[in-house]
Order: sequence, then structure tokens, then C-alpha cells
Amino acid sequence: MTDPFAEVAAGHGLVDLPGTSPDGLPERYLYSPDMVFRYAFGRWWGDPDLPSTVVWVLLNPATGDTERRRRPTLDRCIGRSRDMGATGLLIVNLFAYRHTDPRMIRSTADPVGPAGDDALRAFTGAAATTVAAWGSHGSWRGRSSHVAPLLADPVCLGTTAGGEPRHPLYVPADAPLVPWRPPM
Repeated sequence: MTDPFAEVAAGHGLVDLPGTSPDGLPERYLYSPDMVFRYAFGRWWGDPDLPSTVVWVLLNPATGDTERRRRPTLDRCIGRSRDMGATGLLIVNLFAYRHTDPRMIRSTADPVGPAGDDALRAFTGAAATTVAAWGSHGSWRGRSSHVAPLLADPVCLGTTAGGEPRHPLYVPADAPLVPWRPPM
């Protein structure tokens, strides 16, 4: 099996960085050279192979990874991934632009980034489970409709009134996973 981190990094001139979580677990990041975009983030508590990793597709990455701040969304995704029996999780986003305020993606000329679609395709294609979880803002610029065909059999935690997959912070911890299909 190829290494999607190395493959996407090489294809787009990205920085593939190893790391360690605050509790000593291995992590891996895929950034643009200027750190404006984060295309992927992974953390493993077991075997770090993608077939046993849950991929979460969220809206956009915040800056907590480099600022060492608490990341409630990450905590929720880790808990769900562990409950699913995964050995780790990997987070990719509809918009790779890093900012703590998701509304800021609207003021950025290219919030997806040059490697956004390739990263989504590569990582969701390599994992056993893809959880779509970006919330209602994912419909901006038709992004979720564009991304839907790139995802391998996505599931979600339910949908918003507009049919977008719900964000993990805004559903009960025991919400069941259901197949996600983009709204027509």
C-alpha cells in the first residue's frame, strides 16, 4: 500500500511532519510550506495503518495543533474513533485554510488550497471508515456537493436541516452513524 501522506506531499510540495501528542502518541501532519493550509492530521493509539484508522472530514482546521491549545472537536472525534475500535484517526477538511474562526474561510481567496481535493481523495480512499462531519457551513460555494464524489462510502452522525453531515460537537456522544448522501 502506498503512503498517502508521502504521495500527496510529493505531488504538491507539501511538508510532511511527524509529531507527538501531549500524551505521547504518534502524530503526523501535512502542511503547505507556509503553514497556511493543513491538509491532514493523524494520531494513533495503536497500529498506525490507514485501513484501521477512521478518517473524519471536517470543515476547516483550526490552529490549535501549532498553538498547543485544547481541541474539543479532536477530543470528540478521538472518543468516537476509539469506540469504533479504530487504531487511530485522521482528519481532513473541506477547506484546508487554517483559522480558529470558520467564518474566515469566506474572506480567503482559496480556502480549499491547491492540494485539498487530492488529500480528501487519497485519505478517504485508504481508510476503512470515512465520517463526514463538517456541519451546515460545508454547503458554502457548493463545496460539499463537489467533495461528495471524492469520499469513499461516507457515514455521518445525522444531517442538518439542509442535508449536511452534522458536526461531532453538536450531536450526542452516542448518536449512531448513518450513511451520508449529499442533498439533491
